[in-house]
Amino acid sequence: MRIAVLTRPDLFPTWHGAAVKIVRTVDALTARGDIVSVVTEDREQYWRVDGNGWTAVPFGRRFRAVQEWPVLRNQARAARWVARAGYPVEETLLYRPLFDPAWWARVLYVAQAEQVESWQPEFPGFVVPAVVARQLFGGRIAVGTHNAEFDRLAQTNTLSAARVARLRRIEVALLNRADDVVACSPDDRERLVGAGVSRPVWHVPHGVTLAAYRGRPVDLRVRYGLGGGPVIFFHGTLHYGPNRDAVEFLARTLAPALPPSASILVAGVSPPLDLQASAGPGAAVRFTGPVDDLPDHVLSADLCVCPLFAGGGTRMKLLEYFAAGKAVVSTALGAEGLAVKPDRELVIAEREGFVDAVERLLWDSAARRRLGASARRFAARYDWSAVGAAWHAIHAGQGADFQAVAPVDAHLPYRTPSKPLTLLFLINRGCNLRCSFCDLWEGKQNVALEDAQRLFDDARAIGTKTVVLTGGEPLLHPQFFELVAAARARGLSVNLTTNGTLVDRHWDRIAASGIDSLSVSIDGLPETHDRLRGRAGSFAATWAALERVVAHASAGGGLDPCVYFTVTRENVHELVDVWKRVRALGARFDFWPVNDAPDLYLRPEDSAAWRSAVATIAGVERDVAARAHYYAESMGYHQGETGAVRCLGFVDQYGVRYDGSFLPCCVWGGEGLAAGNVFQTPLTTLWRSPDVQARRERLFHEGCTVGCYNHSLYEFGVSTGLSHRVTRIDGE
Repeated sequence: MRIAVLTRPDLFPTWHGAAVKIVRTVDALTARGDIVSVVTEDREQYWRVDGNGWTAVPFGRRFRAVQEWPVLRNQARAARWVARAGYPVEETLLYRPLFDPAWWARVLYVAQAEQVESWQPEFPGFVVPAVVARQLFGGRIAVGTHNAEFDRLAQTNTLSAARVARLRRIEVALLNRADDVVACSPDDRERLVGAGVSRPVWHVPHGVTLAAYRGRPVDLRVRYGLGGGPVIFFHGTLHYGPNRDAVEFLARTLAPALPPSASILVAGVSPPLDLQASAGPGAAVRFTGPVDDLPDHVLSADLCVCPLFAGGGTRMKLLEYFAAGKAVVSTALGAEGLAVKPDRELVIAEREGFVDAVERLLWDSAARRRLGASARRFAARYDWSAVGAAWHAIHAGQGADFQAVAPVDAHLPYRTPSKPLTLLFLINRGCNLRCSFCDLWEGKQNVALEDAQRLFDDARAIGTKTVVLTGGEPLLHPQFFELVAAARARGLSVNLTTNGTLVDRHWDRIAASGIDSLSVSIDGLPETHDRLRGRAGSFAATWAALERVVAHASAGGGLDPCVYFTVTRENVHELVDVWKRVRALGARFDFWPVNDAPDLYLRPEDSAAWRSAVATIAGVERDVAARAHYYAESMGYHQGETGAVRCLGFVDQYGVRYDGSFLPCCVWGGEGLAAGNVFQTPLTTLWRSPDVQARRERLFHEGCTVGCYNHSLYEFGVSTGLSHRVTRIDGE
């Protein structure tokens, strides 16, 4: 879908909550495959946002000249004064589009240039340009409200009752010109409906990027010269009325009650001048100004606070504190819009009891850890991808309230995801090679394009980011490039895993397809590789393909290249030589011991060569050194000593076969692994079914014994810090 967002100009840097909300919502929509245009007051350019990121697109030269016509330029200036006559000075940027024909012209330009299908004005004041565009070009209008603006203005400004009533009438009239209205909290929805909004009002909260809150804490005490005691953290746009009131409370009420060693750190633009002037080097309250590493600051605090007494919407700062696993003390209004449970995810305290609540938590580290762990699990339900899905449905005319769904790994110990959710898709049987350790060349079967398209829709819906197209030899699928296009159209990153021998034949289409990465298999030097692959000349063809892909990537053409090496008793002595050649060429390199091929397993007499090769590569490749235990234990696997192994199947990855079999991984022939069929039962249903949830937990805690020994195992250790071997005591 092609969507246009009409909004305020101060999006970058994203130092205030409105900018974060707008930018992240746009990113979440484009991650689903939508193309979004962002129009602001900028008279020179707009943004086009798609799978390639944010691209500035200049307006045409003639159009830029039109905006300089005296009539339009003078009316733009007049709009500033008209807006000031009705709204507080600091709010006029949100209402100038009501009166500025140049604004309307920019929207019409983008409507035609980008073939916009749906309009998303952020704030009611941007509705008029959208209405003008809809009148001429059609489409839907879904307004994003950050608050009930009239209510916020009444709380945070000294306005007469008559003026507030007039602003309320204007806001309601604007919202009623839309097809849908989106409120950030149920409370704001009640305010808008109560004021007279008659259009459907959906609740979609702000989100949070969980991955951003897994960095390394910094020493705030050293950076800002604080005392040696606990650090309390608060952040926001500090000229915004509710945040300004919160800082006043922190400085004048909370700070004097704290022990001398404690500090309050306040981050954000426009710190109050009077409070900043009184906050000398030894003051309990320290202002940092805006910070580029906000997640690191939050991670480094001992306690976060949200003492808000006015405003509306979802408190994005609260989700950010939760994502970092921090204990929080907040007012009830500060937690508005989130279905939190007091004393489980945070502590709720009003003005009178706030100081006591903070003091209790400061000296109870166990309570802080407990609250932080619950808060982190809560935040996982509000990932921006879920917010984007709700917005996409509204633009498609299928509006519904946001449903905060617990992640599928909510019952597992906390961990860092090993990779974006990945679909391993075996699209066919059949291959032009006859590898001695594989049987997927036997027979011939291809997934139907229509089945794959439905699967990609469902894959995106459950949060999948990457699809690995494999086989058989995937380039033998008669509709391979249609499959790539279908995945790309849905915003999925695509990896092609191929034997490499057919790359040259299909090169032009591969290079133009938008495939993000390409992996080829090389299993030894030419003679050994050809013998294992069952065809003379296969090494030469694969190596030529690799050279072509590396050259293409080096020229900026994409297609990140990687080589996979399957270690056997026949090629272990050549592992280092192949690694050196591949790395010298400029491709990535990964290797693991052969699976489910006893006649090729490493023997005791091969152990010295294996250990030497691993040590050589680990001396250069840091990631190989980090998983040395995995390689060391592989000899035991080949001797039948490993037993059950654990992985993140059905958590960070899942597999689907050409016949629809739904599997936790890429062990296509493992007995008892299939958990249904995605062509018979939708993936969205299977993914959260009780049976799959039970399998997910068994794989994590008990492991499986089907005989795999691939990268899924060391990914488990990277993600959890635990061993993939069930027999080891992990202290869970």
